[in-house]
This record gives sequence, C-alpha cells and structure tokens, in this order.
Amino acid sequence: MSTRTKVVTGLALLVALWVAAAAPALTEAVRVMSARITADHLGRPIGALVLALETERRLSAGDSPAGPEPAAQRARTDQARRELRTVRDSWIGWLAASDATRQADDLLNRTGRLAAVRAAVDGGQLTHSRAVDSYTALIDPAGMRTPTVHPDQLAGSAGGLSALSRSRELLAEQDAHLAAVAGRAKLTDADRVRLSTLAGARRSLFAAAGGDLPASSAARYRSLAADTRLTTAEDQLIAGTGGAPAWSAAYNQVNTGLWELQTSGTRAAADAATGHAVVTVVRAGVVGGVGMIAVIAVLVMARRWGNRATIPGGERRPAADRAADGVLPRLEPLLRDLDRRNQSLLHRQLRLLDTLARRESDDETLGDLFRADHLANRIRRNLEKSITLTGGTPGRRWRRPVPVGEVVRGAASEISEYGRVATSHVEPVLLDGEAVTDLMHLLAELIENATTFAPADSRVRVTGSRQEPGYRITVTDVGPGMDTDDLVTAAEVMADPGPPAGGTWWGLYAVGRFAARHGIAVALRNGADGGLTAEVTVPAALLSPAQPAADDEPTLGDLEAVMNP
Repeated sequence: MSTRTKVVTGLALLVALWVAAAAPALTEAVRVMSARITADHLGRPIGALVLALETERRLSAGDSPAGPEPAAQRARTDQARRELRTVRDSWIGWLAASDATRQADDLLNRTGRLAAVRAAVDGGQLTHSRAVDSYTALIDPAGMRTPTVHPDQLAGSAGGLSALSRSRELLAEQDAHLAAVAGRAKLTDADRVRLSTLAGARRSLFAAAGGDLPASSAARYRSLAADTRLTTAEDQLIAGTGGAPAWSAAYNQVNTGLWELQTSGTRAAADAATGHAVVTVVRAGVVGGVGMIAVIAVLVMARRWGNRATIPGGERRPAADRAADGVLPRLEPLLRDLDRRNQSLLHRQLRLLDTLARRESDDETLGDLFRADHLANRIRRNLEKSITLTGGTPGRRWRRPVPVGEVVRGAASEISEYGRVATSHVEPVLLDGEAVTDLMHLLAELIENATTFAPADSRVRVTGSRQEPGYRITVTDVGPGMDTDDLVTAAEVMADPGPPAGGTWWGLYAVGRFAARHGIAVALRNGADGGLTAEVTVPAALLSPAQPAADDEPTLGDLEAVMNP
C-alpha cells in the first residue's frame, strides 16, 4: 500500500473514531440539559392540571356537581389545560425530555374527553363512584404513575419522586371516594374494600419513596411519616368507628405536605443535576470540537504534503496514489459539513447554558456555568477557524451592523486569559455584519498571541480609532517582541494562501486567511519601548455610515439575538 493511500485510510479512520467518541457525549449533553428544562418548565403546568382535575373530581363526586363551586373549578381546570398546551407547543416542548413530552401529550389527549365526562355527570348518567372513576381515568389510567415530571437524568431520586407523586394521587382519590359516599349513613362493604385497597397501595408507595428522595427532602419526609393522624383517621373510617371531620383535617395537612415535598424534591434533584449538566456539556464540546479540529488539521497537512510531493523522472504513480488524489478533495466538503454540524450543536449548547444561567441563583454554580460558557465559546472559535482554513465559510452571520467595541470584547472573551485584556479605548463605529465573525476571530488570534508571549502579570491593550478612510485596531503587549527575520516570516505567512510547514505559525496563518476574505490589512511591528504591536486596518467598505450611540450598543447576548446561523 502506498504512503498516500495510507494517509487517506488513516484520515478516514480518524473521522470514524471522532464520530464514535463525540456522539455519546453530545447525546448525553442534550439528555441532561433537556431534563433540567423539563423540571423547570414542563413539570409545573402538568402538576397544575393534575391538581385541578383532582379538585374537580372531588367536587363532581359530591351532592351538587352542577353548583357554582364545581362550575368555577371547571373553568380553572380548562385554564390549566390551556397553559399546558401553550407550554407544550412552545420551544420548551422541543427541548424537554421526550418521556415528559409524551406524558404531557397523553394527559392533553385524555383530557380531551373531559367535556363528555362533565356532560355525563351533569346529566345524572353516572353514580358518584363512577364519576370518581371517570376522572381518575383521565388523571392516571390503568394504574400508571401520575404524570408529574421526574426524568431519569435527574439522578437516582426519580424513582422516589415518582412513588411519592403516585402516593399523593391515591390519597386524593381516597378523598374523592369519601366525598362520593358522604351522604350515606355508613360505608358499605364495597366502600370499605375500595378505601382499604387504596390505603394499602398509598402506604406502600409512600414507604418505598423514602429511600430514593434527595437528601434535602429527608427531614420533611420523616416528619410526614411520623404523623399518624391520617392513618388513624383512615383506619377508623374503614372500621366504621371514625367520622369525616377527623379525616378532612388530617387529609388537608398531609396532602399539602406531600405536594410540597414532591415539588421541592423535584427542584432539589434538578439543582443537583446542574453540575453534572455543566460537566457533560463541556465534555461534549471538548470531544466534538477538539476531535474535529484534529481531523481538519490532518486533512490540511495531508493535502500540503501531497501537493509538494514529486515523482522523479516523470514516473507513473501507482493507481492507488492517483485514487487518493481524488479522495482527499472529496473529503474536504464532507469534513466541512461535519464541522458545521458540530458548530450548530455547540451553538445549541451555548443557548442551553444561557438558559441554565438565567434560572440559577447559586453563586458557585453560576461561576461554573460561566466557565463552561467560556470554554464553549473557545471551542466554537476553533471550529469556525477550522472551517475557514479548509476554504469554507462559517455558518454564523449577523443581519445588521455591530459596534466594533462589542467585536473587540467578543474577541477577548474567546481566549483563555481574557482577564488580562484592556479594551476601554475603542472609538465607536459600526462594522458590517458580514465581517463580524472573521474580524472577531482575527483579533482573538492576535490577542491570544500577545497574552502567550507577554509576562503573565502584564496587560494586553486593544485600542481602536478612525484612520481615514478606514478604521485601525491595535493590539499591544509588553513581551519580548520579534526579531527582523521573524517579522519577515510572519508577514510572508499571513500573505501566503498556502499553509505553513510547521505548527509555530498556524495562528498568524489563520489571521491572514481571515483578513484576506475582507481586504483587511494586518501588520506587525516592534514597539519603541519593547513589546509587539499588531495593527489591523479595516477598509471603509466594511464600516457602516451610521454612528452607534454609546448607550444603545448591544451586549454580546444581544449579538446572538441578531445572528442568522
């Protein structure tokens, strides 16, 4: 097998390994983040509709199912159903965990029969007990768990929370059956059997829930378990020695306690999953981003090696070599497409991180989210650089002009040592949206180069001012500078469309590619007092005639809102 064929084979193997490594991490990232969104957004309207149905069930089982109180409750139930439908049809429904969306869909479909159940109740077609059963079938058909949301991704507490919610629903069903028989002098044997069956199932589920609840819920759970008033009232009713007042008082307290325990436990489990979500997202980005960068780098070096290789004496090359010449160019668009897909996934991760940050109040967790967001932005920069170096165009584009000051700050945020960059002296001017991404990455390369070679305790200054007819941005450090030969080599690397032989100059090669796309000029010079200054001259054609108002400049978050990927 020829050397070039081995290169192609190795490259194909590298792509396969990258896909195999990145796919599980990306899948897990989406699962965990979806679970958090589910707990934060979809669980509340599902729970609200279940509570509304339980209340309506109890009122419909009483002696006045068509009275003003049941009518008002029906209106509240309808409103809860509309709210769940609105959330399900929004972006939350697309990002939430699939098992939760199925529960929401099932609940919405079942409650589509609500009008028929109400008509049967109003028309006297159902006994009180049958009315309870009809509502129970809407809430919890075939003995399935109540459709509150406890995704498996929210750690090991999912089973305990599910058992707890099912236990609470059985308690509400018991109360509805007691309302149905309230007018009788005493319970029948059938009533006692039903209540006894529900009580046994409820107690069993409540006991099973205790071992899997979040640690923060343990004290509240033990308090409820130690309160024997409900079980005492329950036993007395079944035995025929107790009355409704004792049951009602105990029921109201325990039902409220169970609901609070269920909702606080779900929230605690979601909070515990946040740290795991951050780690998962970062791992997915690192595996996907770094793996793709490695693939692109191998491709570029392979092409460069192949283009410069010669066959002495005009020898005919083996057929496998000639085939490899055709394979490498065909791999380029494939890899660029994979890179763009990776870029799209990473952008979704950034949005999910932003959603988490907006919902989080813990300072330590917010710090972790900020660091994860910063890492994801750095990975996105490398992905978009890879696309550019292989002749492609990154998908991220801006529909309107953007202040240069925000572009400079965005560039600083894409490097590891962003805290060392001073960007306070940048004259306001608007940059054409088409050039925003490339200029941001160009400046990031220069700023990163400056922070790398300057002392660790020094600052890198970035300034910007109008230099007719264009605009000049300077990046200045206090490092050792460059000798004359290196300055000449740097200028050649930035001007040459072919990639450099060694890895030392890849950053400046990327600067040259970004600059060439828009006619931007970049020059390096040593400062009079030491250090290196990079001068970036943006042509007037890339500047907007309008001047931005200082207090109207959008933030980096606003920039994402006007992006057109």
